[in-house]
Amino acid sequence: MTVWKYEEKKESHLLVKLYKEDHGEGEFLGDLDEESIKKMILEIKPDININQAYGTLVYFGLLPILVIN
Repeated sequence: MTVWKYEEKKESHLLVKLYKEDHGEGEFLGDLDEESIKKMILEIKPDININQAYGTLVYFGLLPILVIN
């Protein structure tokens, strides 16, 4: 799956958006396999429900991840 990653870092939080299509923001990460994508998601937020998160990205084409500092 092709993946783009947008990251916004603030003092209070980190917002990361993963897209399946180019939305004009973020950097192109390439054509990644399922395991690589899941690993990347877990690096951002280790306590996330990984199957639900990956499913959201696949179905909706967007996965927003909010990490509160």
